[in-house]
Amino acid sequence: MYLGCYRIRNVLRPVTRGPTIWLMRSGIVFRFILPGVVLALVYPSLTCAQLPPKLERCLPYPTYAQEIRDMDQEIAARMEMKEPQRPIEEPQRIVIDEVEFDGPIHISDSDRQQLISELKQRDYHAGSDWLSEVQEIWIRGMWRDRGYFKVEVTAKEEILRKDSAGEHVSIIVHVDEGARYRLGSIQFRSSDPDVPLAFSLEELRKLIPMSEGDIFAADKIRMSLDALKRLYGSQGYIDFVVMPITEIDDGPEHRISIVMELDQEKQYRLSKIEVLGPNPAIETLLKSKLKPGDIFNPEAIENLLKENESVLPPDISPKDVELRRNVKNGTVDLRFNFQTCPQLQD
Repeated sequence: MYLGCYRIRNVLRPVTRGPTIWLMRSGIVFRFILPGVVLALVYPSLTCAQLPPKLERCLPYPTYAQEIRDMDQEIAARMEMKEPQRPIEEPQRIVIDEVEFDGPIHISDSDRQQLISELKQRDYHAGSDWLSEVQEIWIRGMWRDRGYFKVEVTAKEEILRKDSAGEHVSIIVHVDEGARYRLGSIQFRSSDPDVPLAFSLEELRKLIPMSEGDIFAADKIRMSLDALKRLYGSQGYIDFVVMPITEIDDGPEHRISIVMELDQEKQYRLSKIEVLGPNPAIETLLKSKLKPGDIFNPEAIENLLKENESVLPPDISPKDVELRRNVKNGTVDLRFNFQTCPQLQD
């Protein structure tokens, strides 16, 4: 028996030879007994797209996606036979032996030593833009996290030697620190003036781990943005977006005030919970924890699966959990697909 799928004018058609045809719809495998003739059926609802790995292993025939992967592998193998395989040369490793600063700096000695130690431990390779990474992400980031918001950094390399470990270099860094800034005011506003904030200003302000007058730390602002996303996500605002707007005062106090503009979007709730699988106890468990009308919290669902790993099938993956979102109604249908492979017979 052979069953494959091919695409003609965006219509997927199952083709079979022999007395049996297998079709899959809504995650269920159907078996039909047919006369022993060559058959071609138009079946628009047939799904031959990429499936969850657990379900894909259950199918008695290769899917359309599998056949394409197999074809690609076969072509690649033939090309390797025609052309001698060339050894792949790994890019030469860059080893930072020394980091020197060519002017005065005002970060503490402990911060400077920590930065140098981290730079020496990281992996870099020749051919990549590794020096820009060092300059913009690690060095500039260190200063911005300590209040030097407008810091400018330039770095250049000097090759010391080459050996089996790689290319050893020294980095000479020039830092133009600029002024050191402190935190001004923190404000929150809705992106839509007609939509009030879902949380109180006091609750939102607690997520900013800095007080007015503290050294302005860019990393703490990033932490605050993540905390805001988690808070809104826990209450069903899964499309929430926050835009920090900075207002820089270059006066004597050097303050940076921030307006957090919150695009809250719609709040989502669970509409339908469906559990597919042979174990009714699992369905009872999940439906006792998740009920229609509950606020949709993706993190809570992930934690629920982790907490119940001992009773869930061992080979489940995130692809076995299907979300269907209705933007208009603000609802999410949730399906857990824990089906096992059916017993198939020719």
